[in-house]
Amino acid sequence: MPSDLVESGYDKIAAIYNLRRHTTSNKKELEEFALRLPKGGSVLDVGCGTGYASRFLYRRGFSVTGIDISKRMLEIAKWKVPHATFLRMNMKETSLEGKLFDGIVCLYSLIHVERKLHRKVLADLNHVLKQGGLLLILTGWSEHAGIENNYLRKGVKMKWSYFAKHTNLRMIKESGFTTIWSRKDQKHDGTDLLVLAKKM
Repeated sequence: MPSDLVESGYDKIAAIYNLRRHTTSNKKELEEFALRLPKGGSVLDVGCGTGYASRFLYRRGFSVTGIDISKRMLEIAKWKVPHATFLRMNMKETSLEGKLFDGIVCLYSLIHVERKLHRKVLADLNHVLKQGGLLLILTGWSEHAGIENNYLRKGVKMKWSYFAKHTNLRMIKESGFTTIWSRKDQKHDGTDLLVLAKKM
């Protein structure tokens, strides 16, 4: 599954996506995540998009680094959270050697990575997380892989790829995490799996 389809798609709809990313989306889970982190800790926002979670966490006193593949999404994120650090990076090839984070959020991004690489991505995230660090991640509730031809009704192609709940929970465990909780995340555009996990 080429990354360029995801990259070009989000470059085209970045402004629209930013307007649609509701301020209440996953707020409860982000609050729980933030309360469990050390005060003033460091957080990595993987697939940060236009910076919703990054801004939420920065405003709560955390040092935030966001990575995304879309240049346009990052431009908006930098405008919204000017004091956070944003890097253009493919999460399939995360290069953050020497950096360790207290927490990682990965919302609405792993679902664009081909399933055969999910285990690698999870292992990479574990590698840059401090011992006992937290991972808040969204992935599939049911199995799916395919191309949507009219994403957000804007004629943009977008790729999706994810396993079902039980496979995802097993992979998270096998990648060095213990699950604190897992929840069904049901919205108007679909059902996902939200997991809060801790590095063992």
